[in-house]
Amino acid sequence: MTDPNIVVGIDVDKAALHVYRLSSAPAGKESGARAPNDEKGITRVVGRLLKLMAEGRTVVVGFEASGGYERPLGQALVEAGVPCFLLDPARVRAFAKAEGQLAKTDPLDAGLIARFLKAFHHELRPYAPDLAAQDLAEHVRARKLAVDEAVRLKVQIETLRNPALRQQAERRLAYIMADIRATDRAIKALLTEEGPTEQRFRQLMTAPGVGRVVATTLISSLPELGQLNSRQIAALVGVAPYDRQSGKTDRKRSCQGGRPNVRTTLYMAYVSIVRMRRGPLKAFYQRLRDNGKPAKIAIIATMRKLVVALNAMLAAGENWSDPQPKQTA
Repeated sequence: MTDPNIVVGIDVDKAALHVYRLSSAPAGKESGARAPNDEKGITRVVGRLLKLMAEGRTVVVGFEASGGYERPLGQALVEAGVPCFLLDPARVRAFAKAEGQLAKTDPLDAGLIARFLKAFHHELRPYAPDLAAQDLAEHVRARKLAVDEAVRLKVQIETLRNPALRQQAERRLAYIMADIRATDRAIKALLTEEGPTEQRFRQLMTAPGVGRVVATTLISSLPELGQLNSRQIAALVGVAPYDRQSGKTDRKRSCQGGRPNVRTTLYMAYVSIVRMRRGPLKAFYQRLRDNGKPAKIAIIATMRKLVVALNAMLAAGENWSDPQPKQTA
């Protein structure tokens, strides 16, 4: 991709879109604007970008994940054909520290996003939202919140002595459990509706240790699975070891960052794998232990091998029972 004429950073919050434009033109090199984060505001912002593109300018747009408030903007940009990128807020914030920018305001963040995108757009993957996967992710998050609330209520009920308060808590628990059952039905319907999400679900379910919960979590919380190389997907999950060497100091490698809920899910898969009587992943784990590797290292290595294999499997469009696809470096 050639360097664009205009790089646009948009800081998204619930109420507003803060737009910052970096231009290669001599005049108006930097400019900022603000628009409401609603249908009219998004239409206005996208219209201005399309006007620039109609004038022959090459435009790229970057925005951060912001709890779902960015989705209408991202969808509008994709539908309009404007090249756009969904950025990791942690990477953008690290970039700010590298620049020495300590202050944080919405206009400053928009400019920061633009500068980050200008520096790294060559290595980023364009934003391509999967509406079915997003819908599934919302249901999964809603179910988790309901389950957490149900657990708290069960503990509370066990300790309540007042009959009236106990009845209130039990009624709330009954409502929440009904909501969980309804959400489970909705998730099942989403996973059986014919399309890419259903296909990915069926493929994942062919892998050892991957059941309904694991497959659903991977689809909803790791949409990049099957689109990155093995090193990138392992780093994204947080099971990629990094060197820690400086001068004469050479510490043990360690894993950092990643997505905790995905790691927890992969641990569930690992538990299922080691309980199996046989299988290549169980043999891999056992070989590490027999060679003297600590249990924690062997567990992480097995989780990494599983997610890398799943990534290659989805990239190749194959099931686990098929010949294992080549894993990209």
